[in-house]
Amino acid sequence: MSFLKDKDSNHQIITCYFCFETFEIDLGIDETFSGKNTEIFDCEICCNPNKVDADIYDGEVSSLIVSDGNE
Repeated sequence: MSFLKDKDSNHQIITCYFCFETFEIDLGIDETFSGKNTEIFDCEICCNPNKVDADIYDGEVSSLIVSDGNE
């Protein structure tokens, strides 16, 4: 499952891995951060955990993957 790009890198709209509804998340990344980040976000609709893996370069998200957060 992938993502829908939003207005800036900190705020992304993702599709829930379980119910396929979209909701907004805040990654809270610094504008100078480069690397990988993994976080769990509970879906605002069905409350299931979504694992979000992000590749970030200079504060910009270059890749975002949503998967099962129960692993």
